Amino acid sequence: MANEIGNSLNFWRTKESPPGESWRVEGLDWSPVSEESASRLDSLFTEEEISRVIFQLDRDEALGPYGFTITVFQDCCDVIKEDLVRVFAEFHRSRIINRSTNTSFIIITKVLSGQLRGVLYETIHSTQGAFVQGRQILDVALIVNEIVDKKRRSREEGVVFKIDFEKAYDHVRWDFLDHVLEKKGFGPRWRTWMKGCLSTVSYAVLVNGNAKGWVKATRGLRQDERSLLEGFREGRNRTRVSHLQFADDTIFFSNSYVEDLQTLKSLLLVFGHISGLKVNLDKSNLFGINFDQNHLSRLAVLLDCKASDWPILYLGLPLGGNLKACGFWDPVIERISQRLDGWQKAYLSLGGRITLIHSCLSHIPSYFISLFKILALVAAKIERLQKDFLWSRVGEGKRDHLVSWDVVCSPKVKGSLGFGKISLRNLALLGKWLWRYFRESSTLWHQVILSIYGTHSNDWDANNIVRWSHRCPWKAIVQVF
Repeated sequence: MANEIGNSLNFWRTKESPPGESWRVEGLDWSPVSEESASRLDSLFTEEEISRVIFQLDRDEALGPYGFTITVFQDCCDVIKEDLVRVFAEFHRSRIINRSTNTSFIIITKVLSGQLRGVLYETIHSTQGAFVQGRQILDVALIVNEIVDKKRRSREEGVVFKIDFEKAYDHVRWDFLDHVLEKKGFGPRWRTWMKGCLSTVSYAVLVNGNAKGWVKATRGLRQDERSLLEGFREGRNRTRVSHLQFADDTIFFSNSYVEDLQTLKSLLLVFGHISGLKVNLDKSNLFGINFDQNHLSRLAVLLDCKASDWPILYLGLPLGGNLKACGFWDPVIERISQRLDGWQKAYLSLGGRITLIHSCLSHIPSYFISLFKILALVAAKIERLQKDFLWSRVGEGKRDHLVSWDVVCSPKVKGSLGFGKISLRNLALLGKWLWRYFRESSTLWHQVILSIYGTHSNDWDANNIVRWSHRCPWKAIVQVF
């Protein structure tokens, strides 16, 4: 057993970056942060921001094998705050995280991440839907559904390439990360802090509760040619979208020309070499638009990936499916049914069943109905599952429903249970898009919708006098009111 562990540790030690390798990335628009923001990031830490971070953390979160829980820092903040400020001042001066700052490491990283969050909007591109305050995962889902549908209706050929990164957060090269930070306008002090946060990481294999064989990490992240990628050009303004991301979940849009796909593959391979973020082509998928399966298979062989059919699941939502088909909602029904299968084996009181409907069953469809208009038949099926679960008990089969479901769903102030109707919740969630459309005119999703549909005569809403497709979610959104 010990030999096997030793061999495994030797394997992981070989994952260190090869010495002497040199490269640079030039000629790109890096969208650097402003000098003012870079200077603010390098400024001294204040007692207020340190205290704020401490009280935002989970009280039971551990600080490491030799540290204290956050509870100690919160309850004794008045006693230790001066010492903690000195630790931060020493870290600011020396730019080094050493053993004396071990127990405060998580607080330091939380303070740094909070500062970084305040400037990310200046430098992260609009095609990345994560990390920036105000951007939402549903924005990416809306964009990709609309541009795929628009491409289909245009009768033009195109491909959608969904890629898979190999252990995205473990393989990022630190020299690449430092190079990107430099190009993004971050100062030497901040970049040194980032190196310190990363280079102090060690991993150990636990055998019977004891750490064996510490391994020094040399790459990986702690999970906290523009002209070469033409992409799809959509609508009146010819808004170009070549790719979309939510964290490491990445999807590319391209025409079906062999030369362009070869260029895309070459870019991904080069990017993987210099960054460590290698694409697992075996797990990546290629989807065709407006051409036959044989041609798609040939292109997939070119890219060394899999040729797949529509619809697909992207960010947990269907893409390319028929919103008017009941099968579109099968993932929601299946998830509710799976939960019920487990609960119905337990002897739950009426109060317990009410709590589970409130806390779980009512919220399972929320992600879907935040973007898509639910069919009346599907809504009725979901509510029937809730009704049967509410009024039935183990071993009794189905029982009569003692109170009308409309009464059960009424607000609690009227003496009911306040479950709410799923169709009304759906309208409320879709209506938020219209409110956001007016307020978020600079966002990518707004620009895509405006380019595809144009502007309404009232000068602030999207045009609803267009040729609609049954596959685009925006149709249901504009018809909410």
